[in-house]
Amino acid sequence: EVQDQSGDKSKFVSVVVLDEVGLAEDSPNLPLKVLHPLLEDGTEGNSYSIDVVEREERVAFIGISNWALDPAKMNRGIMVTRCDPTREELELSAKQICTNHGKDEVAEWLKPHFSQFAEAYLEILSKQKREFFG
Repeated sequence: EVQDQSGDKSKFVSVVVLDEVGLAEDSPNLPLKVLHPLLEDGTEGNSYSIDVVEREERVAFIGISNWALDPAKMNRGIMVTRCDPTREELELSAKQICTNHGKDEVAEWLKPHFSQFAEAYLEILSKQKREFFG
């Protein structure tokens, strides 16, 4: 609607965000397989068409996952990852999650447990058999 009002389609990008996209990898129906051509060039991938798809008609994808995707999808994108968090980073994350706009009541109440949460997370992470990014 906004795109139609402005008249300039080059100022807009269509983006689909798939949160927890890795969960679909476990489905026997392979629901993500339909994304392969879209991930390739942002189009439906009709190999019979010689039409050039305009930039404004393409769709970008952002997939968020704690699990590695299959190579067919991983090869069609850019993977951004980070190393395993340290205990200090985990405790800071816990504090920030529990803080609400500078109000630390919950964070202060749970603060004695942050190191235990971090230790439990690191222990679970060390016992993972499947590659997990969370």
